[in-house]
Amino acid sequence: MPTYHVENFGCRATQADGAALERQFESCGLDRASAANADLVVLNTCTVTHSADQDARAAIRRVQRQNPQARIIVTGCYAQRAPEEIAALPGVSWVIGNSHKHQLAELVLNDVVPERENFIPLGNLAWNSERPTTGGQRPLYVSDIFAHTELLAAPVFESGFHASERTRPNLKVQDGCDNRCSFCVIPSVRGHSRSLPLDQVIGEVNTLVAAGYRELVISGINLGRWGRDLDIGLRASGLGENASSQEAA
Repeated sequence: MPTYHVENFGCRATQADGAALERQFESCGLDRASAANADLVVLNTCTVTHSADQDARAAIRRVQRQNPQARIIVTGCYAQRAPEEIAALPGVSWVIGNSHKHQLAELVLNDVVPERENFIPLGNLAWNSERPTTGGQRPLYVSDIFAHTELLAAPVFESGFHASERTRPNLKVQDGCDNRCSFCVIPSVRGHSRSLPLDQVIGEVNTLVAAGYRELVISGINLGRWGRDLDIGLRASGLGENASSQEAA
């Protein structure tokens, strides 16, 4: 099995996505390594500003320079917004947008380790470019983000004063945004607002509590929208009724 490295750019939501990607690779039996030594390097990008795109391109060049044998996978918001632009950059092996990020490890390992049993049938995938077989083109796994309902979630651990100390894990429970502000690119790269189901939230929290954590940070792209897309009995507490009244007003 190859080794992997995930490098995140941007906000807490992107960091949470990166933690979920690490969980994907670990569940497939891969070991983590540094960017200079990993066989697969995943760049989980941001695209909120022009400088964020520049940072991603600089990271691609850096990885290619430090580890020329690595296969570079670019994912995240920049990959969702401008996949063809990224695929044209030297050193990029795959471009996988947010629309397919929940399948990233399987997609990559289907190519790297084709004899794996737990593969995703290609007929079940949608991408905006035919899967290339000649000419050195890179596969693009990007489709309409608004058609997707998946939400990646895994706790992100922040370092404390000591390298071995981890405090205040960050748990993403909501992704996407239903607002359409003219100055904001987030809805077009993250899709509709969607919530982590309550039982999964409680499960993640209980796991953290059992591990000894006493405090955690709940995060999301538009956190106030959490639960609006779920049937979780909010009306029993009056929350759903109040939310409906506010929206009607």
